[in-house]
Amino acid sequence: MIDIIVFAILGTLAIAFSLLVVEHRSLVYGAISLGFLGIVNAALFALIGFTFIALFHLAVYVGAGVVFILFSVTMFREIPTVEIRVKRIALVIVTLIAISLAAIFWPYSNISVVAQSISYRELSKVFTEDYWFPFLVTTIALVTTLIEGITLARREAR
Repeated sequence: MIDIIVFAILGTLAIAFSLLVVEHRSLVYGAISLGFLGIVNAALFALIGFTFIALFHLAVYVGAGVVFILFSVTMFREIPTVEIRVKRIALVIVTLIAISLAAIFWPYSNISVVAQSISYRELSKVFTEDYWFPFLVTTIALVTTLIEGITLARREAR
């Protein structure tokens, strides 16, 4: 019973933060709301037993994604505001996608999923032995983006 209550609370928070992402005028507050939405989604993944996906979601979407959005916003002299028309179009598109996904995956809703726990040693072994090349490419891409952002910030400071 407690799982259903926690799931309902996390689902409500996910809906609230997703509305804040789309409806807020400031990109900074939208990015912060996006970070909280990512944390709630990672908690939902962890709740259903996918700890690996939850950790990956935190690292990539919350860690890197929100930082890059905030970092790119700091590159502007004036923070741009998003027009309301674009937000309404985004809400319509999100609603249509949600209805489409619900219709597609409804037949699979009765399938049970067996949750497995994974230790951090096994997780690091997977990254370093099995997926070392994608991990290396992702690391180089993130470092390159960070160096480019620092270079742009230093050039603008002069």
